[in-house]
Amino acid sequence: MGFETIQLTDQQLEEFYSSHLIITEKTGQIKPETTLKTTGTGITGKNKKQFVWVVNEPDYPFLNDADFQFLSEVISACKMNIDDIALVNLAQNNPDFGDLLEQLQPKFLIVSFSEQNWIAVKAEAYTLQSEQNYQLYITEKLQIIRTDKVKKSKLWLALKQMLGL
Repeated sequence: MGFETIQLTDQQLEEFYSSHLIITEKTGQIKPETTLKTTGTGITGKNKKQFVWVVNEPDYPFLNDADFQFLSEVISACKMNIDDIALVNLAQNNPDFGDLLEQLQPKFLIVSFSEQNWIAVKAEAYTLQSEQNYQLYITEKLQIIRTDKVKKSKLWLALKQMLGL
C-alpha cells in the first residue's frame, strides 16, 4: 500500500493539522480546535474515555507504523478508537508525571517503556494496580509486546480487567 492510496477523513485531517486554522467547505467558517491543549507536541487523541497511553519514542512523533498499527488494533479490540485515548510520546513532550495526571485526568494509564524513574509511584511491570484516581499498568515498548505472545496476552488480560471487557 503506497501513500497515494491512503484516504483520510475530514476529522483525521483536522486532527493532524489542529494547530492551523481549518476552514470547512460546508460553512466556510473557522472551526474551533478540538484536540487537547498541550504545552508541546507529542500528544494526540481526544481522550474521550480518559484513557492515557504513554510511550517514549525519540525517533518518531508518536510511534513507528508497525507499533501504531498494533496500538490501533489493541484499542479497536477494546471497542475504542484513537479519539477515546490520549497517546503521549514522552520523548516529544516530556511532561512531568504529576502535570500529565493533572492535565489529562486519566482513569486508565498505560506506560509502555521501561524507564520507570519518570513515574512518581512505585509500580511493577505487567501488574495492574489501582492508584488514587486511576488504574496503572506498565509494559515494555510496544515493539517488544507486539512480537511476544506472552506479553501481548498479559496486556490483553490487563485491558480486559481495566475496562471490564
